[in-house]
Amino acid sequence: MLIASNDYIYVGSKRSTDNGISWEEITYPGPYICYAENSVGNIFIGTRSYGNGIWRSTDFGDSWEAINSGLSTLEIWSLAVDAEDYLYAGTDGKSMFKTTISTVTSVENENHLPPSFYLEQNYPNPFNPSTCISWQSPVGGHQMLKVFDVLGNEIATLVDEYKPAGNYEVEFKAEGLSSGIYFYQLRTGDFIQTKKMVLLL
Repeated sequence: MLIASNDYIYVGSKRSTDNGISWEEITYPGPYICYAENSVGNIFIGTRSYGNGIWRSTDFGDSWEAINSGLSTLEIWSLAVDAEDYLYAGTDGKSMFKTTISTVTSVENENHLPPSFYLEQNYPNPFNPSTCISWQSPVGGHQMLKVFDVLGNEIATLVDEYKPAGNYEVEFKAEGLSSGIYFYQLRTGDFIQTKKMVLLL
């Protein structure tokens, strides 16, 4: 639960703007585990499932944006904001990170690297007009992440470069595409994994 500086109350996936007299459902970018708020009223949630990481809302929960750059794990167990507005995140694997919102740096990381290659299910799915795609790499290497239509035609190349071991996330914007089923594929070394996503306009 979080009681924000504007007296909004957040409990689970519900928000009250009138001291708990009434409640409204708000959309979270994944199952939340913890809340935090900074001095300017930004709301942060940490998510533990599906590798969604940390998300920020600048409009009291009406919309959310991911702030996961620099995180080596996206399973968040605790959040806290200090007097200087640094956001601290406790993660799975006994690691802790801090951020000034634009940059995330490790302050304690006990060799927590992904155990294997894995391509996450995109979120949200179905989506409109954009969706986030996450994956993990236990070793560095050249990585390609591409999007295809149901006929196998290449729609977009999201990643085509060397990346060190870690967790990654990119946004796919379906501009100019029609509703339907699309596939995204990660290739790196001998590893290939493809998953399906649905665009609804």
